[in-house]
Amino acid sequence: MDPEPTTSLCPTCLEPAPGRYVEQEGRVRLERTCPEHGGSSEPVWANAEHWAWAKGYGPPELPEGDLQVANQHACLAVVEVTQGCNLCSFCFASSGPGGEHLPREEVIELLEVVRSDGGPRPIQFSGGEPTIRDDLPELVAQARGMGFEHIEVNTNGIRLAQEEGYAQELSEAGVSAIYLQFDGFEAATHQAIRDADLTGVKERAIQACQAAGLPVILVCTVVKGTNEHELGDIVRYALEHREAIRSINFQPVFHAGRFAGEEELFSLDAVACTLAEQLPFLEAKDLLPVPCCSAYCQAATALLPDGEGGAVPLTRFLSQELWEELAGLVTEADWMEVLAGTPKARDRSAFLASCCGLEVPGGAEELVEEILPVAITGFMDASSADVDRLETCCIAVPTKQDGLVPFCAYNMTTRDGRYALRERYGWGGRSQVE
Repeated sequence: MDPEPTTSLCPTCLEPAPGRYVEQEGRVRLERTCPEHGGSSEPVWANAEHWAWAKGYGPPELPEGDLQVANQHACLAVVEVTQGCNLCSFCFASSGPGGEHLPREEVIELLEVVRSDGGPRPIQFSGGEPTIRDDLPELVAQARGMGFEHIEVNTNGIRLAQEEGYAQELSEAGVSAIYLQFDGFEAATHQAIRDADLTGVKERAIQACQAAGLPVILVCTVVKGTNEHELGDIVRYALEHREAIRSINFQPVFHAGRFAGEEELFSLDAVACTLAEQLPFLEAKDLLPVPCCSAYCQAATALLPDGEGGAVPLTRFLSQELWEELAGLVTEADWMEVLAGTPKARDRSAFLASCCGLEVPGGAEELVEEILPVAITGFMDASSADVDRLETCCIAVPTKQDGLVPFCAYNMTTRDGRYALRERYGWGGRSQVE
C-alpha cells in the first residue's frame, strides 16, 4: 500500500501531529512526528490487505485538520453516572470501589445536553458500575420522561444475578437492553480481566434478564493471551440462547493508561480473523464496516442460525452497491435498535427490506427475531489516535463544556496515564488513571 497521510495525536501529549499509515511486513503501522516529543510508530492493523479492503467502506474521507471535539452524529450517548465500581481491572473509566456517584441533578443536566444536541437519541447509563446506584431505576424513568426511548445499562451483572426482582425493576422503569460484560467462560479469564471469579454470575444475570423480558447484549473485552481462544465459544453460546441474548459486541482492549509492548495489541481485523478461525461458517470479511463511522472503528455481521448448530452470515449476500444503498437508509438509532433486538428493529427491518426489494423468507419481522448481530468495536487509544476517525465517531459522552464529544477522545490518556484532553477542554472526570 502507498503511505496514507492523516492527522494523529502525539501519544505523549495528545497534541495534533502529522502522521501517515504505512505497510511494514504485511501489517499497517501509524507513524507520526510531534514537534516537541519526536517520532513514534505503532501497529494498528494486522493485515494490510484487509486494511485496503475495509477502506472501500465507511463515510467519505475528511480533509486533514485539527481535532474537533464536538461530536456531530453520535449513534449512542454514554452517560457516566458513577465513578464507583464493585470490580475490576480493565475499565475505560478508571473506576473502582469508593468512587463517587454523579449528583442526580448533574445526571439530568447531562441528559439535557444530549437532548439539546439533536434531540433524544439512544443513551447508555454507564460508569463505573451504574447498578451500585440505588436510584438507577429512577434515573431511567426520568430519562424516559424526557423523551429518551432507547436506554441501555452497561453492567457487570453482579446485582442482576444476586438481587431477586432487580431485573424486573429495571425493565419496568424503561430499560431497553442490558449491556452485559461477558469476557468468557473460564475462571482464569474472569480473574485476569476482572480480578474476580465470575463463573456462574453471568449465567444467573442472563436468566434474570430473560425472566424480566430484558434483551441482553454480550460485551466481550478481548485481551490477547487471555481470552481470544474463547471468542468462538461466546458466539456459539449466544446462538444457543437467542431467546435471551440479542447480540454480541467484541471490544479489543483499550490501552487507557496501560501501555505495554505492541505484542499485546489486538486490532479489529485480528478479532475478525480469530472469529473466522474458530467458527467454520464465518469468514473475516463477513464482518463489514458499519456505515455510520470510520471503516476502521466498527465491523459487524448478522448470523442466521441454520438449524444444525451453525449459522449463515447475511452480510455475505450484500454487494458493496447494496451496502451503500442500505447505509443511506439506516439511521444512527436504527443500528442500536437492531443490536438490542427491540420491536422497533423488527418494524425498521421490514421497511428496509421492502425499500431494497429484498425477499426475506418468512418476512423481515420474523428474521430479526432469529438473527444474531455480531459486532467488533475498535476503540482508539493514544497509540492509534487519528483525528479523522474521531470526527466520525458514533459513540459520544455528554459534557457541559462542549456538548457531545467522541468517546475515544474523552477516555484517551497519554502514555503516562494522564487524561490530557479532559484537562485541556475541562470535561471533568478523573485526570489520572489510578
